[in-house]
Amino acid sequence: MSNEVKVISATGLPATGRTQIVQHGNDSVAIPNYGTINMTIQQQFAAMPAFGGNFYVPVRVNREYYNIFVIGGEEFDKPYFKVPRDRALTHLMSEETMARFAPMTQENKDEIKTMPSLFMAENRNYGKADDDQMVIYGFVSDLKIYDNDVKIYYCGYKIDIPQQRLNECLEELGLVGDNRFNELNRTHWSIKRCDLIQELLEAGVQVPVFNMG
Repeated sequence: MSNEVKVISATGLPATGRTQIVQHGNDSVAIPNYGTINMTIQQQFAAMPAFGGNFYVPVRVNREYYNIFVIGGEEFDKPYFKVPRDRALTHLMSEETMARFAPMTQENKDEIKTMPSLFMAENRNYGKADDDQMVIYGFVSDLKIYDNDVKIYYCGYKIDIPQQRLNECLEELGLVGDNRFNELNRTHWSIKRCDLIQELLEAGVQVPVFNMG
């Protein structure tokens, strides 16, 4: 796929108003047609998970921060997952960032949805992931606060990032721990003040970059 702007237009929507699926590019990238979307895509997509036809990219991507979700043995086979409240924005992040985002105000929720995000299960070994453990790159599309957990809805755009590569980039990604035990071994949700996209690209991990307008 070349680095050109792809325009997906809503002018051809059927009279019934049903969502129309438009296919562009390689590896079965399916994008529901919600209007005219200008995308500058700098990398080739891997296959995008079919999460009930959901499609979400923020109008503005906040590259100052990123979300990281590490969830037990989660298989990410549904359009949502749950984080225990006592593991959600409570540790493994700087005091400054925690003070800013831990209060679940509507403003904070809206900003969280603009951050690139990583979704993964826990490392199966101490400080090391198995070869078949992959990380999903995408965005939080919605979140709901309950008494005992936070329900996270998400949309993934790259699903084949080797988790072990993150274990090898702890310092670059602002992750806590070392090669014996680190935060990828513990269920939690934290926010890091780090340009995830830039750091991944410099580490040789290609991810989609969106410019919406």
